[in-house]
Amino acid sequence: MIKPQPNSYHPSPTIIDDLLTELAQQVQYWLNYNDIYDSLDAPEFVARGNGFCDTKYSEDFIQNQLKKYWDNINYCKSNIFNYSLSKKQLRNFIRIWKKLFTPTQYIEQSNLILAQLEKTVAFNQAERIMLYYALPDEVQTQALIEKWKYKKQIFLPVVKGENMYAVELKKDSILSKGSFNIMEPQNEPYNGVFDLIVVPGVAFDKNGNRLGRGKGYYDRFLKDYADIMTIGLCFDFQLVPQVSTESTDIPIKKVITIS
Repeated sequence: MIKPQPNSYHPSPTIIDDLLTELAQQVQYWLNYNDIYDSLDAPEFVARGNGFCDTKYSEDFIQNQLKKYWDNINYCKSNIFNYSLSKKQLRNFIRIWKKLFTPTQYIEQSNLILAQLEKTVAFNQAERIMLYYALPDEVQTQALIEKWKYKKQIFLPVVKGENMYAVELKKDSILSKGSFNIMEPQNEPYNGVFDLIVVPGVAFDKNGNRLGRGKGYYDRFLKDYADIMTIGLCFDFQLVPQVSTESTDIPIKKVITIS
């Protein structure tokens, strides 16, 4: 386990990388423990996990082991953000946290976040809304899309090459997997205006700065819609004290999470 350091301790970028690597290995070890055990002919050391795989544990026991890492992750969140993390480090940190959530927890927390979105003035007044079709580790929007696709004009992003554009989701729209295994409607690009654009992200801060997956699709898209209301959706652990930014990064006007 990672030992807490004094408040005056300021780790170097290399130490941060080592800390995140160690934490990721610890979490992954328990996530894969029973699969590793089942694959062995006899008990043996598991090099990556630095553990001895000699007993098959119940899922409850494994979940309890994983819960122990919350203290470590919360320590990281409250201390390593005393200075700016690189985008790569922040992505790695969020990736570790995501592994501690089950699909059921993702759905339950997503529903709470979407309920807050639906209460906003921006959402209720909007007629033309660009949403996104969520990946498994994002705030899940599929139920929201189904609920509103015949009550408002709903648009979804489509990626082609280096660019992203919006396509209206119509009654006869066919959805198919796009470049990143994201479901996309197969209609003509939409070149009109929006009343609201809802955006996913790896992390956000309270100033609306957003960390994406590193390809820059949303930043290039949003620069043409500077006057449009934008809302980012994220889980609590994705709202961090500070997101490093570059001149090409486009901030979001509002961020919605659970708390």
